[in-house]
Amino acid sequence: MARLDPYSPTPAARAGRVFMIVAPFVMGLVCVLLSFVPFGRIFGSPLTPAFALMAIYYWAIVRPEMFPPFAVFAVGLLFDLLSGGIIGLWAFVYVATYAVVVSQRVLVVNAPFTVFWFGFLIVATFAGALSWIVVSVFHGMPVPPFSLVQHMVLTVAIFPIFAMIFGRIQTRVLPGS
Repeated sequence: MARLDPYSPTPAARAGRVFMIVAPFVMGLVCVLLSFVPFGRIFGSPLTPAFALMAIYYWAIVRPEMFPPFAVFAVGLLFDLLSGGIIGLWAFVYVATYAVVVSQRVLVVNAPFTVFWFGFLIVATFAGALSWIVVSVFHGMPVPPFSLVQHMVLTVAIFPIFAMIFGRIQTRVLPGS
């Protein structure tokens, strides 16, 4: 008769562990896809927030070990491919932003939400400025920054909603949260 080891994980437990490991990456991919939903028609604005930037910031602060740089690069590259823009632009911006956030996360990790939100304001400003510089260099002249500024202001304004959603997912699904 086969001996049952009480400590061997069941297939469901292994699948759950895999899901917990890839959950932040999957949320980043969902945020990329959410960026292409035409919310502008609902709210009367052509702007769409940088949903993927919100996911990258949140998980880089809260659980950077579960959203590594190669996953951030993949999220950015998927956004680039789907947007039809400059290939590598958002992959580069997201990885650079991720590096800055991870290096400074100790300032924000256990701070009140207002500090967390202010940190996102700084990160969104950095990401917007970096993307503006890259696009301007690509085109060989400064491009008008007005729509990018509006894009980032909208992103910062709705960040608390997504931080709450990510927080709920983190406490209900991910271990040790």
